[in-house]
Amino acid sequence: MASQKKNGKKKASSWVLIVFFLSFGLSMLMSWSSSAALADAGIAVAALTVLLLVAIGIITDIIGMAVASADQPPFVAMAAKKLPGAKQALWLIKNAAKVSSVCNDVAGDICGVVSGAAGTTLSLRIAEMQGVGSTFYIGIVVAGFIAALTVGGKALGKGFAIRRSREIVFFVGRCLTLFKK
Repeated sequence: MASQKKNGKKKASSWVLIVFFLSFGLSMLMSWSSSAALADAGIAVAALTVLLLVAIGIITDIIGMAVASADQPPFVAMAAKKLPGAKQALWLIKNAAKVSSVCNDVAGDICGVVSGAAGTTLSLRIAEMQGVGSTFYIGIVVAGFIAALTVGGKALGKGFAIRRSREIVFFVGRCLTLFKK
């Protein structure tokens, strides 16, 4: 029993390290790519970048919620019939805690942080276009808009993810088969 506890703690601490380094790497990659895209971008590109980051956060949240709420039996039957993506979908469900953590926490939170940073660039571009010296009020409105889109989108997505969990998980499983080859 003591060795099981020790082994469980070891697995938990290694998972924390994996999530830490995954978050660090993804944050740097997403920050770098959005900063590069926004370096000389106009308002339209800055706004599209923010919307893309918010959309990625919402989509990953939907996937994480769908995986956490999906049932195994339909995927066991699909895997027995050798339907493409069923085995991957079953793997997602069996690893729901980790998949949900990566989708909801890692990807979703990183998108939230990076979309906020991109919102700063958007605020600066709007201020430049308007000839305003301070971005204080523009920044507040842009931040509010980003937060409202993110929270509202995730709220809508959660209900959708729960109602359509089987279809979403199967779709993601089918997408994962592309990486298998």
